[in-house]
Amino acid sequence: MTYAELFVLVQNIKLNLGDQTTKGQKKLIKIYEKLKPYLDEYQAQIDEVRLEHASVDDKGNVIVDDKGNYKYSKEELKKFNKAFKELESKSFEYKVIEILNPQGLEPYWFLSGWVSGMEFEKPEEIEI
Repeated sequence: MTYAELFVLVQNIKLNLGDQTTKGQKKLIKIYEKLKPYLDEYQAQIDEVRLEHASVDDKGNVIVDDKGNYKYSKEELKKFNKAFKELESKSFEYKVIEILNPQGLEPYWFLSGWVSGMEFEKPEEIEI
C-alpha cells in the first residue's frame, strides 16, 4: 500500500460517515481508528521533510511566518514538493484489518484490500 492509496481510503471513509447512526458507519469509525497510526507515521515523515527544507537565518534558526509556518526559498520549496510527492507514492508496511462481523460494511467496496473477512463487489462504473 502507498500513502496516496491510504489517503483515498480515508477520504472515502470520511465521505461515508454520515451521521454515524448505522452499524456500517460505526464500524467505519473503528476502521479509521485502526488506520490512525499509519496516518500519524506519515505526518511525522512530512514534518521531517518540512523542517529539512525550511529556510534558516544566519544563526541557523528556522524562519517562520506570522502564523508559525515554515518559510521556504524558491529552490527549497521545489525540493520540498518533490520530496512530498515521493513520500506520497512511498509504500509502507500495512497489516490488513481483520473483520469478524462484516454486517453493515457490504456497501463500502473501497475497503477491499484493506480489510479481511469479507468480499466486496465493486460497483459498475458509469460513463459520463
